[in-house]
Amino acid sequence: MNQGIFFAALTIFFFGSWAVPTKTLKIDPQVQAFWLTIGHFLLSSVIFIFFARPLSLNDIVAPFIAGILWAIGITAGYIGIKHLGITRALGIWVPIVLITSALWGLVFFKEGSSLGNLQLIQTMLGLFLLVGAALAVIMSSRGENKLGNVKTGIIASVVIGIIHGSFFVPLRASALPIYVTFLPLTVGMVITTSLIVFLRKLKIKYDKKSTLRMLSAGFILGGGNYTALLTTQFLGVAQGYPLTQLGIIVNTLWGTLVFKETATRRGKILIAIGITVALLGAILLNSART
Repeated sequence: MNQGIFFAALTIFFFGSWAVPTKTLKIDPQVQAFWLTIGHFLLSSVIFIFFARPLSLNDIVAPFIAGILWAIGITAGYIGIKHLGITRALGIWVPIVLITSALWGLVFFKEGSSLGNLQLIQTMLGLFLLVGAALAVIMSSRGENKLGNVKTGIIASVVIGIIHGSFFVPLRASALPIYVTFLPLTVGMVITTSLIVFLRKLKIKYDKKSTLRMLSAGFILGGGNYTALLTTQFLGVAQGYPLTQLGIIVNTLWGTLVFKETATRRGKILIAIGITVALLGAILLNSART
Protein backbone atom coordinates (compact mmCIF):
# COMPACT_ATOMS: atom_id res chain seq x y z
CA MET A 1 0.00 0.00 0.00
CA ASN A 2 1.18 3.53 -0.81
CA GLN A 3 2.58 5.14 2.35
CA GLY A 4 0.61 8.35 1.79
CA ILE A 5 -2.68 6.43 1.50
CA PHE A 6 -1.81 4.46 4.64
CA PHE A 7 -1.21 7.63 6.67
CA ALA A 8 -4.32 9.24 5.17
CA ALA A 9 -6.42 6.27 6.30
CA LEU A 10 -5.01 6.59 9.83
CA THR A 11 -5.70 10.34 9.87
CA ILE A 12 -9.28 9.87 8.70
CA PHE A 13 -9.90 7.36 11.49
CA PHE A 14 -8.19 9.50 14.17
CA PHE A 15 -9.90 12.76 13.18
CA GLY A 16 -13.26 11.03 13.02
CA SER A 17 -12.88 9.17 16.32
CA TRP A 18 -11.08 11.38 18.85
CA ALA A 19 -14.32 12.51 20.54
CA VAL A 20 -15.71 8.97 20.89
CA PRO A 21 -13.95 7.92 24.16
CA THR A 22 -15.48 10.84 26.07
CA LYS A 23 -18.88 10.96 24.36
CA THR A 24 -20.87 9.43 27.23
CA LEU A 25 -18.92 11.02 30.10
CA LYS A 26 -20.95 13.37 32.30
CA ILE A 27 -17.94 15.57 33.03
CA ASP A 28 -17.59 19.31 32.46
CA PRO A 29 -16.36 19.94 28.87
CA GLN A 30 -13.59 22.21 30.16
CA VAL A 31 -12.23 19.40 32.33
CA GLN A 32 -12.36 17.02 29.36
CA ALA A 33 -10.40 19.57 27.33
CA PHE A 34 -7.81 19.77 30.13
CA TRP A 35 -7.15 16.03 30.11
CA LEU A 36 -7.17 15.93 26.29
CA THR A 37 -4.38 18.51 26.16
CA ILE A 38 -2.43 16.49 28.75
CA GLY A 39 -2.70 13.46 26.47
CA HIS A 40 -1.62 15.53 23.47
CA PHE A 41 1.32 16.90 25.47
CA LEU A 42 2.48 13.42 26.52
CA LEU A 43 2.41 12.22 22.91
CA SER A 44 4.24 15.34 21.70
CA SER A 45 6.90 14.87 24.38
CA VAL A 46 7.62 11.32 23.21
CA ILE A 47 7.90 12.42 19.58
CA PHE A 48 10.07 15.41 20.52
CA ILE A 49 12.58 13.08 22.19
CA PHE A 50 13.25 11.42 18.83
CA PHE A 51 13.77 14.80 17.11
CA ALA A 52 15.31 16.63 20.06
CA ARG A 53 17.09 19.89 19.35
CA PRO A 54 17.82 23.00 21.44
CA LEU A 55 14.99 25.55 21.54
CA SER A 56 15.46 29.25 22.23
CA LEU A 57 12.83 31.56 23.72
CA ASN A 58 12.19 33.05 20.27
CA ASP A 59 11.59 29.55 18.91
CA ILE A 60 8.78 28.76 21.33
CA VAL A 61 6.81 32.03 21.39
CA ALA A 62 4.83 31.52 18.18
CA PRO A 63 3.94 27.83 18.80
CA PHE A 64 3.04 28.68 22.41
CA ILE A 65 0.56 31.34 21.25
CA ALA A 66 -0.87 28.87 18.73
CA GLY A 67 -1.30 26.37 21.57
CA ILE A 68 -3.28 28.89 23.61
CA LEU A 69 -5.63 29.47 20.67
CA TRP A 70 -5.96 25.74 20.01
CA ALA A 71 -6.83 25.03 23.67
CA ILE A 72 -9.55 27.70 23.71
CA GLY A 73 -10.92 26.20 20.51
CA ILE A 74 -11.01 22.61 21.74
CA THR A 75 -12.75 23.71 24.94
CA ALA A 76 -15.44 25.30 22.78
CA GLY A 77 -15.52 22.10 20.73
CA TYR A 78 -16.37 19.99 23.76
CA ILE A 79 -19.15 22.42 24.63
CA GLY A 80 -20.47 22.10 21.08
CA ILE A 81 -20.44 18.29 21.30
CA LYS A 82 -22.20 18.39 24.67
CA HIS A 83 -25.11 20.43 23.28
CA LEU A 84 -25.29 19.17 19.67
CA GLY A 85 -23.70 15.74 19.66
CA ILE A 86 -20.63 14.62 17.71
CA THR A 87 -22.26 14.55 14.28
CA ARG A 88 -23.70 18.08 14.21
CA ALA A 89 -20.89 19.78 16.12
CA LEU A 90 -18.15 18.51 13.80
CA GLY A 91 -20.47 18.93 10.82
CA ILE A 92 -20.55 22.66 11.60
CA TRP A 93 -16.96 23.33 12.61
CA VAL A 94 -15.09 21.32 9.93
CA PRO A 95 -16.43 23.46 7.05
CA ILE A 96 -15.75 26.61 9.08
CA VAL A 97 -12.16 25.48 9.70
CA LEU A 98 -11.70 25.11 5.95
CA ILE A 99 -13.34 28.45 5.17
CA THR A 100 -11.30 30.31 7.80
CA SER A 101 -7.98 28.75 6.79
CA ALA A 102 -8.74 29.51 3.14
CA LEU A 103 -9.45 33.16 3.90
CA TRP A 104 -6.19 33.49 5.86
CA GLY A 105 -4.29 32.05 2.92
CA LEU A 106 -6.07 34.01 0.21
CA VAL A 107 -6.32 37.39 1.98
CA PHE A 108 -3.73 37.67 4.76
CA PHE A 109 -0.96 35.65 3.10
CA LYS A 110 -1.84 37.07 -0.36
CA GLU A 111 -2.18 33.65 -1.99
CA GLY A 112 -5.16 35.00 -3.94
CA SER A 113 -2.93 37.34 -5.98
CA SER A 114 -1.25 34.33 -7.58
CA LEU A 115 -4.52 32.66 -8.62
CA GLY A 116 -5.89 32.70 -12.13
CA ASN A 117 -9.54 33.37 -12.99
CA LEU A 118 -10.47 29.67 -12.95
CA GLN A 119 -8.83 29.19 -9.55
CA LEU A 120 -10.66 32.19 -8.12
CA ILE A 121 -13.97 30.76 -9.36
CA GLN A 122 -13.10 27.40 -7.79
CA THR A 123 -12.28 29.14 -4.52
CA MET A 124 -15.54 31.09 -4.36
CA LEU A 125 -17.57 28.00 -5.29
CA GLY A 126 -15.73 25.95 -2.67
CA LEU A 127 -16.47 28.53 0.04
CA PHE A 128 -20.13 28.67 -1.03
CA LEU A 129 -20.42 24.87 -0.80
CA LEU A 130 -18.86 24.80 2.67
CA VAL A 131 -21.27 27.44 3.97
CA GLY A 132 -24.14 25.42 2.52
CA ALA A 133 -22.82 22.26 4.18
CA ALA A 134 -22.73 23.93 7.60
CA LEU A 135 -26.30 25.23 7.13
CA ALA A 136 -27.55 21.76 6.15
CA VAL A 137 -26.08 20.22 9.30
CA ILE A 138 -27.54 23.00 11.48
CA MET A 139 -30.99 22.52 9.91
CA SER A 140 -30.84 18.77 10.60
CA SER A 141 -31.42 19.47 14.32
CA ARG A 142 -35.00 20.62 13.74
CA GLY A 143 -37.48 18.05 14.91
CA GLU A 144 -34.81 15.95 16.65
CA ASN A 145 -34.47 15.21 20.34
CA LYS A 146 -32.28 17.95 21.77
CA LEU A 147 -29.14 17.01 23.74
CA GLY A 148 -28.79 20.51 25.17
CA ASN A 149 -28.98 24.17 24.26
CA VAL A 150 -28.84 24.22 20.45
CA LYS A 151 -27.91 27.91 20.25
CA THR A 152 -25.00 27.43 22.66
CA GLY A 153 -23.85 24.36 20.73
CA ILE A 154 -23.89 26.21 17.39
CA ILE A 155 -22.01 29.21 18.80
CA ALA A 156 -19.39 26.94 20.40
CA SER A 157 -18.95 24.99 17.15
CA VAL A 158 -18.51 28.21 15.17
CA VAL A 159 -15.93 29.41 17.72
CA ILE A 160 -13.80 26.27 17.42
CA GLY A 161 -14.12 26.42 13.63
CA ILE A 162 -12.78 29.98 13.50
CA ILE A 163 -10.01 29.37 16.05
CA HIS A 164 -8.83 26.06 14.64
CA GLY A 165 -8.87 27.59 11.18
CA SER A 166 -6.60 30.36 12.51
CA PHE A 167 -4.24 28.84 15.07
CA PHE A 168 -1.70 27.89 12.38
CA VAL A 169 -1.07 31.59 11.63
CA PRO A 170 1.38 32.01 14.55
CA LEU A 171 3.04 28.75 13.47
CA ARG A 172 3.82 30.33 10.11
CA ALA A 173 6.08 32.72 12.02
CA SER A 174 8.25 29.81 13.17
CA ALA A 175 11.00 28.41 10.96
CA LEU A 176 11.15 25.18 12.97
CA PRO A 177 9.89 21.83 11.66
CA ILE A 178 6.33 21.15 12.78
CA TYR A 179 7.31 18.04 14.80
CA VAL A 180 9.60 20.28 16.87
CA THR A 181 7.11 23.12 17.32
CA PHE A 182 4.46 20.70 18.56
CA LEU A 183 6.06 20.48 22.00
CA PRO A 184 5.79 24.23 22.82
CA LEU A 185 2.43 24.16 21.05
CA THR A 186 1.10 21.56 23.49
CA VAL A 187 2.69 23.39 26.44
CA GLY A 188 0.54 26.39 25.49
CA MET A 189 -2.48 24.08 25.32
CA VAL A 190 -1.91 22.59 28.77
CA ILE A 191 -1.23 25.93 30.47
CA THR A 192 -4.40 27.44 28.99
CA THR A 193 -6.70 24.56 29.94
CA SER A 194 -5.06 24.41 33.38
CA LEU A 195 -5.83 28.09 33.95
CA ILE A 196 -9.43 27.56 32.86
CA VAL A 197 -10.07 24.73 35.30
CA PHE A 198 -8.13 26.53 38.07
CA LEU A 199 -9.95 29.84 37.73
CA ARG A 200 -13.31 28.10 37.56
CA LYS A 201 -12.33 25.82 40.47
CA LEU A 202 -13.38 22.72 38.57
CA LYS A 203 -12.78 19.22 39.84
CA ILE A 204 -10.14 17.43 37.74
CA LYS A 205 -9.67 14.23 39.75
CA TYR A 206 -11.86 11.38 38.55
CA ASP A 207 -11.70 7.61 38.61
CA LYS A 208 -8.92 5.96 36.60
CA LYS A 209 -11.24 4.73 33.85
CA SER A 210 -12.73 8.18 33.18
CA THR A 211 -9.31 9.84 33.29
CA LEU A 212 -7.89 7.30 30.84
CA ARG A 213 -10.83 7.92 28.50
CA MET A 214 -10.14 11.67 28.55
CA LEU A 215 -6.40 11.14 28.01
CA SER A 216 -7.06 8.73 25.15
CA ALA A 217 -8.96 11.47 23.29
CA GLY A 218 -5.73 13.50 23.39
CA PHE A 219 -3.65 10.56 22.19
CA ILE A 220 -6.03 9.98 19.29
CA LEU A 221 -6.30 13.62 18.22
CA GLY A 222 -2.55 14.15 18.66
CA GLY A 223 -1.87 11.06 16.57
CA GLY A 224 -4.19 12.41 13.89
CA ASN A 225 -2.27 15.69 13.77
CA TYR A 226 0.99 13.85 13.16
CA THR A 227 -0.35 11.40 10.59
CA ALA A 228 -1.97 14.35 8.78
CA LEU A 229 1.48 15.90 8.40
CA LEU A 230 2.84 12.63 7.05
CA THR A 231 -0.10 12.40 4.64
CA THR A 232 0.69 15.79 3.09
CA GLN A 233 4.37 14.91 3.02
CA PHE A 234 3.76 11.84 0.86
CA LEU A 235 0.72 12.97 -1.16
CA GLY A 236 1.17 16.74 -1.18
CA VAL A 237 -1.23 19.34 0.13
CA ALA A 238 -3.59 19.29 -2.86
CA GLN A 239 -4.32 15.57 -2.53
CA GLY A 240 -3.49 14.96 1.11
CA TYR A 241 -5.30 17.77 2.91
CA PRO A 242 -8.78 17.10 1.43
CA LEU A 243 -8.34 13.42 2.26
CA THR A 244 -7.83 14.19 5.95
CA GLN A 245 -11.21 15.95 6.03
CA LEU A 246 -12.91 12.63 5.25
CA GLY A 247 -12.75 12.13 9.00
CA ILE A 248 -16.13 13.86 9.08
CA ILE A 249 -17.61 10.71 7.51
CA VAL A 250 -16.18 8.48 10.26
CA ASN A 251 -17.45 10.98 12.82
CA THR A 252 -20.94 10.87 11.32
CA LEU A 253 -20.98 7.07 11.33
CA TRP A 254 -20.10 7.08 15.03
CA GLY A 255 -22.79 9.65 15.82
CA THR A 256 -25.54 8.15 13.68
CA LEU A 257 -24.94 4.40 13.96
CA VAL A 258 -23.44 4.02 17.44
CA PHE A 259 -24.76 6.95 19.49
CA LYS A 260 -28.09 7.27 17.59
CA GLU A 261 -27.86 11.07 17.53
CA THR A 262 -30.03 11.37 14.42
CA ALA A 263 -33.43 9.71 14.62
CA THR A 264 -35.54 11.18 11.80
CA ARG A 265 -35.16 10.40 8.12
CA ARG A 266 -35.06 14.13 7.34
CA GLY A 267 -32.19 14.67 9.77
CA LYS A 268 -30.17 11.81 8.30
CA ILE A 269 -30.70 13.08 4.75
CA LEU A 270 -29.63 16.63 5.64
CA ILE A 271 -26.51 15.41 7.43
CA ALA A 272 -25.60 13.19 4.47
CA ILE A 273 -26.10 16.15 2.11
CA GLY A 274 -24.02 18.38 4.37
CA ILE A 275 -21.13 15.91 4.50
CA THR A 276 -21.15 15.34 0.74
CA VAL A 277 -21.27 19.06 -0.03
CA ALA A 278 -18.50 19.76 2.52
CA LEU A 279 -16.21 17.21 0.87
CA LEU A 280 -16.87 18.65 -2.59
CA GLY A 281 -16.15 22.13 -1.24
CA ALA A 282 -12.93 20.97 0.41
CA ILE A 283 -11.69 19.40 -2.82
CA LEU A 284 -12.54 22.49 -4.88
CA LEU A 285 -11.00 24.86 -2.36
CA ASN A 286 -7.75 23.02 -2.01
CA SER A 287 -7.33 22.42 -5.72
CA ALA A 288 -7.72 26.18 -6.20
CA ARG A 289 -5.09 26.96 -3.58
CA THR A 290 -2.48 24.70 -5.16
